Amino acid sequence: MNNICPACGGECVPTGKGAGYTVYRCTCCDNEYRVSEGQPFPVYHTARRAAQTAETAESVPSAREEPRELNGEQIYSRCINSVLEVRARRGNKIFSGSACVLNGGYAVTNAHVVAEGGRRADRIELYGCGSKFFGVIVALGSDFEGGEDLALLKFSGAPSAVSPVRFADVSLIKNGQPLYVIGNSLGGGTCITAGIVSDRRRMLDGKPRLMTDCAVNRGNSGGPVFNAWGEVAGTIVAVTTAAEGMNYAIPADIVIKFINRCGIDA
Repeated sequence: MNNICPACGGECVPTGKGAGYTVYRCTCCDNEYRVSEGQPFPVYHTARRAAQTAETAESVPSAREEPRELNGEQIYSRCINSVLEVRARRGNKIFSGSACVLNGGYAVTNAHVVAEGGRRADRIELYGCGSKFFGVIVALGSDFEGGEDLALLKFSGAPSAVSPVRFADVSLIKNGQPLYVIGNSLGGGTCITAGIVSDRRRMLDGKPRLMTDCAVNRGNSGGPVFNAWGEVAGTIVAVTTAAEGMNYAIPADIVIKFINRCGIDA
């Protein structure tokens, strides 16, 4: 019968003898035990080992473990460097909006922010991570079938801290889940509001939209709606005046389709 280490449950093997005793060493934790002749080997407490095993299992996350939901403070901290303030200048007019950062120095916003009425802005100023830089329009939703209110921008001179967003799997979005909007509300600077998924898929003017009760104002247009894992569930596009507290976003799958059509990986 094998001698079991009382500390870790490993196998102990004899390594030497002394006057009236035998020395055993654990092959697992390397502990040594002197066992007098005629005496039993120290008892291994199975309950203690079971507790240690459970403690170890709790300290190592399972590969199947669901990711932990983040609160508003954590969402803002994690995602703020992926959100840009947009100021589009056309003649004497300035249009304020928001955008989310993509890979490769690109960003996506609403077409009506940078090309109101189809007329492209003369100058697009972007603000992120405390710095001002510039962007140009690469493509508009009207360039493709379906004509979504989206615009792809290419920017340069941005700080290295600016980071791309991750998009959510819209099939996993459920009514009632928490949402967070980060954007340039009222053109006064970036802020965060919170709410829920009011309706994951609602038709508005013949187009599918994500409905939320997150507070949204002028300047939030084109900005991201984040789920509780910091993934973009949609891009803010409209505020309804027919009802109070209902706002709409272009769902992430439609935004991704537009970005891919532009030849960019979302």
